[in-house]
Amino acid sequence: MIWIITSPERIYEEVPVITALLAAGASRILLRKPGWSAQQYAALLEKIPSEYYSRLLIRDQPLLAHRYQLAGVHWSGEVRLQMQFFILGSNVVSAEGENADTGKAAPVTGQEKLPSRYLSPENFKENSTGIHSTEELTLTDTRFRTLLLSPVFNSISKTGYYGRQMGVLPEKNNRQVLALGGVDHTNVHLLKKRQFDGAALLGAIWKIPAQAVENYCRIQELWNRSDLT
Repeated sequence: MIWIITSPERIYEEVPVITALLAAGASRILLRKPGWSAQQYAALLEKIPSEYYSRLLIRDQPLLAHRYQLAGVHWSGEVRLQMQFFILGSNVVSAEGENADTGKAAPVTGQEKLPSRYLSPENFKENSTGIHSTEELTLTDTRFRTLLLSPVFNSISKTGYYGRQMGVLPEKNNRQVLALGGVDHTNVHLLKKRQFDGAALLGAIWKIPAQAVENYCRIQELWNRSDLT
């Protein structure tokens, strides 16, 4: 399983690249733009062909995941810790209203009303979150079915961000665990031997956007072939 995470930075002609990656067979693309508002995410989604929505996850925007019928939600560590707020009582939330500071949906009265149950992970087919140690594999709420463990290898996009997850994974508590951080064509073949279920690509895709599709296809092929080694 190979996921792609969008660059946190603005990328020239990003939507055509995302669309081309999906057309090339990318099974999941995580829309992750820290600091973006719901409106900015919605504007991005409106530019992506709707036939690909079922292969998109979105960070911390459950209302948009519901509205656009996306594959699911990636919950940041910050929101994960605040989850009890999102599943309270019968509050009503609106995708038209948001907290001005965080850009996240806030309980308001608005045009698109949804019960707060939609802000709970069990109401989405797919839920992922990030972790940074193997100890968290058994400590993280089991509602998060896919865990992105980082950093595994030295980061491609962050200078001085070194990998530290080098051994075989311990008990995964019946979750899928994807390697994040420094994964590219030179090391993806090592992951299955370490009991990873796949990888989430970032720097390998966006360091040279013009080569994004080529690099994805190469890494996906090497991941598939690693079953044979």
